[in-house]
Amino acid sequence: MNVLSTEFYATPGRHTDVTGFGLQVSSVEEAVRVVQGLLVYDLAAKDLYGVELTATQAGAVHERDAAALLELARTIDPRPLDQPRNPGERIGGRCNTYTLLTVALLRAAGVPARSRCGFGAYFVQGFYEDHWVAEYWDPEERRWTMVDAQLDDTWQRTIGMNASIPATVGPEQFLTAGHAWQAWRAGQLDADRCGLTSIDEHGAFWIAGNLRLDLAALNKVEMLPWDVWGLGWEPPEQPTSEMLASFDAIAALTIDPDHGLDDLLDRYESDPSFRMNGTVFSVALGEHQQV
Repeated sequence: MNVLSTEFYATPGRHTDVTGFGLQVSSVEEAVRVVQGLLVYDLAAKDLYGVELTATQAGAVHERDAAALLELARTIDPRPLDQPRNPGERIGGRCNTYTLLTVALLRAAGVPARSRCGFGAYFVQGFYEDHWVAEYWDPEERRWTMVDAQLDDTWQRTIGMNASIPATVGPEQFLTAGHAWQAWRAGQLDADRCGLTSIDEHGAFWIAGNLRLDLAALNKVEMLPWDVWGLGWEPPEQPTSEMLASFDAIAALTIDPDHGLDDLLDRYESDPSFRMNGTVFSVALGEHQQV
């Protein structure tokens, strides 16, 4: 294990600095408990939790900054942030929101943590759904462990999962974008099983998009799932051989970020095809945004 890696991921990035809120978590379990008490999955708020979110609550899904999310949560309910809210008093979130806040709280406690973008195998049978999880360094096991803060009791009942809280997931349950890309390129994974079934979009272009997002997150630049910039393509376009080679190189860097972390950081900073330069296109909002 590269010591530089644990040091790098134990400190906040531009979107994960929540040190000013005084939230002191002593464990991963506590971090996930706090996050689950602040967020409700916006698209399932009514069906799974029986609540209607206001426009302000639902709009939180478009916030990239963890500190801004905590401030909004405090505006909705002024009680201390470590006190769980009823679902109707929480702010809306998606998988990346749960992940972002988990990572922010762990980094504030000095725990190495990072957001990972990829695909979850536990939502729709036979498909790898677009998803984010948090990864933290377990000093006792001497390894990185993935935890999905979105999977509270309600979610687990809904998808027929029986895991602990927080729900740890293994590589057979969650594929990072780099692993999915390499499996597709090796003919071991059907890219049409990777995407988002709710909008019936799947394919290699989706894997590539998540790979770009995962690379940014590994550089502590955690973006929204629908932020688009840099290299990529959209159906019915097909990637060029140069595109494939570029994504091959990125995948090789992200499948084991601790091996050659300097190369991963240098590639992101020096390659305009992958570096987020401050302007993104929000697919969800249909507009360009300055970040």
